[in-house]
Amino acid sequence: MRQFDDHCFGALLMSLWWKRRVPGRRWLVAAVWASAVTVAVLQTWAALRRPFVDRLSDLQVYLGAVNDLWNGDGLYDFAAEATGAPFTYPPFAGLLFAPLALPPFAVIAVIWSVATFAVVVAVAVAAVRRSEFRATGTPWLTPLFALALFASSPISSNFRFGQISVFLVAAVLADVLRLVPERYRGILTGVACAVKLTPLVFVPYFWFSGQRRAAVTSVAAFVACTGIAWLVLPDESVRFWFTEIWNVNRVGNIETGGNQSLNGALLRWGLPDLIRSSVVAVVGSAIVVLALIRATRAYRNDQPLAAAVLVGAAGLVFSPVSWTHHQVWLLLAALLAVSARPRWSLLWPAVVLVVMILPVTSRGASLPGGFLLGDARLWLAVAVAVFIPFVAVRRVPAESPVEAGTAQPTVEPMHPPAQRDGIAETEGAGRPER
Repeated sequence: MRQFDDHCFGALLMSLWWKRRVPGRRWLVAAVWASAVTVAVLQTWAALRRPFVDRLSDLQVYLGAVNDLWNGDGLYDFAAEATGAPFTYPPFAGLLFAPLALPPFAVIAVIWSVATFAVVVAVAVAAVRRSEFRATGTPWLTPLFALALFASSPISSNFRFGQISVFLVAAVLADVLRLVPERYRGILTGVACAVKLTPLVFVPYFWFSGQRRAAVTSVAAFVACTGIAWLVLPDESVRFWFTEIWNVNRVGNIETGGNQSLNGALLRWGLPDLIRSSVVAVVGSAIVVLALIRATRAYRNDQPLAAAVLVGAAGLVFSPVSWTHHQVWLLLAALLAVSARPRWSLLWPAVVLVVMILPVTSRGASLPGGFLLGDARLWLAVAVAVFIPFVAVRRVPAESPVEAGTAQPTVEPMHPPAQRDGIAETEGAGRPER
């Protein structure tokens, strides 16, 4: 009978190897961090060296629309000179970006790239610390995961286009992982929802997992931010909420392989609009519901990172548009344990990273089996949300070794269920800004 939580067995062996050789192996941590920084610098350099019309093109759309706003024009009248890309976010996002239009673009481009680097490192550190492998004490895991993030297509896309997606993921993670004081949990999620609507999927997660205070706070923050935008930009608010919000085609050609949502896949398959919309509504809603059930179980098992990944993956499936820079949530799935067998626990992150680093969707669509490879990240999102039997979503048996005190817990215990809130228990050159 196994007397330890051996879904981390492989990482545990590496931890023991490390502890016996710490004096001679500290260079390994430094080397991995250096590799991660090098990849990030190369990503930034490549983005900033592109021709001006294609340099951080989404950031240029943000600033161009705000410049028009400063000059008395409308946010949603803007179109990028080279690509015709419009501003597609809610009016509150325009208010948030407004100060960025004052300095020269070259200055903002560097600041934005440095901020993106810092946020990716923060996401790597926070995710590893709340993962199931943190108790093994392997210090190279955080820089290794940061390296994987910087090398991945979603983070590369954030650097390449000057996107805001990774900032929104970090804001939601801060709430989900309890990195902010309890009284403020939900505010960052609400603000993220007011900037871009996709994080709204986390509101029902908070509610149904018993985190009612965070759910209410996030809704209140969203309403407050949106209300401010209505007061300051009434005409733009009317236009967005009653017209532009329904015009999905404004975000670009959503039939391309860069859109890895269920809606995007069905568009590529050529389904009639009525059938496609019905399938997205029924199947997409079912995936969200199942993911919320699994996420609630993960939260009650003190695995908030797993809960966040499940909800984020379901959001990618259900959203009408899930571009590459939206898909950061799938990268975090590499930190979730899937089995008590070491080889499966190592195989899973390898599969995730191969799908998220290599150009499988763009190159694979033209290969034999392109039906599967072309939508590989959609299938990965569906699998993460619904099918993969993560250790975090399994109910811990009453007499398990963990509860019996014969193993170290894999995460620091959070507040017991009775104390939680007082309630028991996202491509291609020249594509538009999204």
